[in-house]
Amino acid sequence: MANAAEMVRGRMKNSKKIIVVGGGASGLAAALAAAEKAGGQNVMVLERLDRIGKKILATGNGRCNLTNRNAQESAYHTKQPKILSEMLAQMTPEAVLDFFEKQGLLCTTEEDGRVYPYCGQASMVLDILRCALERMQITVECGCEVQRIEEKNGTFMLHCKNGTQFAAQRVILAAGGQAAPQFGTDGAGFALARMLGHHVEKTYPCLVPIKCEAFPAGLKGVRAPAALSLQIGGRCVKTERGEIQFAEYGVSGIPAMQLSCLLSQEGRDAAVSVDLFPNTSFSALRSMLEQRCTSGQFPTLETFLLGLVGKKLGHAVLKSCGIQPLSRQVKSLSRGELNALCTALKGWRFAVKGTLSWAQAQTTGGGVPLTEIDPNCCASRKCRGLYLTGELLDAAGDCGGFNLQWAWMTGIVAGRAAAK
Repeated sequence: MANAAEMVRGRMKNSKKIIVVGGGASGLAAALAAAEKAGGQNVMVLERLDRIGKKILATGNGRCNLTNRNAQESAYHTKQPKILSEMLAQMTPEAVLDFFEKQGLLCTTEEDGRVYPYCGQASMVLDILRCALERMQITVECGCEVQRIEEKNGTFMLHCKNGTQFAAQRVILAAGGQAAPQFGTDGAGFALARMLGHHVEKTYPCLVPIKCEAFPAGLKGVRAPAALSLQIGGRCVKTERGEIQFAEYGVSGIPAMQLSCLLSQEGRDAAVSVDLFPNTSFSALRSMLEQRCTSGQFPTLETFLLGLVGKKLGHAVLKSCGIQPLSRQVKSLSRGELNALCTALKGWRFAVKGTLSWAQAQTTGGGVPLTEIDPNCCASRKCRGLYLTGELLDAAGDCGGFNLQWAWMTGIVAGRAAAK
């Protein structure tokens, strides 16, 4: 007599060997990798939105920073760095690029190891993936939001919001994290992982602008090269250099986005400090300002910092020291005020209030612990036949293609393993 799993497969019209939940970067890579070994007719992708790959189109400012040739442990944030390092070693950026080369995508490497499609269009990456899905005859079902998954006797039953049910021998969860919910990633994948026995580390927005307390008004849109440092509990934990952007709420730009990955929303005492002259020592900067005081070239405080920093920014720094630039002469500056100005220019400090919301975040911190998967193939240690990939896992990368590298690599290894 046939067992229950065989009976379900026999009467279930929507039955596949492998079902991938999520049609983003990781899910599409998993589907294609699985189809190479199992055949596309045995693979299905379920996507909750009306079309696949929406988030891919927004990556790299519309250019799609595919990967980074310098991908290594130091570019990621996780509670299990040793496991992550093992995973990065087995699926290198070169292996990911080989995967795309087989799909027909020509790529180019730019500064800092960043890799983009040669044509410079994120849409081309999605077009190539779509073409491969069709060529391999992989079934793609859009508008299918999986709300519940059950596993019994070796068969997974997937229940969708629209009432449709699907059956599979193996499931690859690639539903994304919580960042950028406008692209379909609202954290629902974590609920599915919990249904199948997994734990989820507390999640928080990463690669997101930082909100500051009592931030000066009038700096919205102002940009400046700087070194941005993050202090937690009075200790400097990291410094990032590059162009920062001031906003009405605080600071943005790549340095701020990078540092946001270290803010785990735990309410610890945190602050950022802006060094507007990172290549100039305090004493050298002070000498430069003293020379300006005596030269007579800039007689008023309104013009004192011209040529050094932007006018709006200079006035804001002066005001932060209690110096009103519109009502005083440079010669009236006291030694103490000059020291305070130098201190502000080399370390303008703001208490951190938090970050902007998930809608402005590029990736998710926290997630399913790496200890709960097999690092060789992303197979679940909690549920046989289940695989977890991408942003669902506790690994958040820095800016520069590291998160897409993680998405592609975990998708590829999971897809290949599920097809065995």
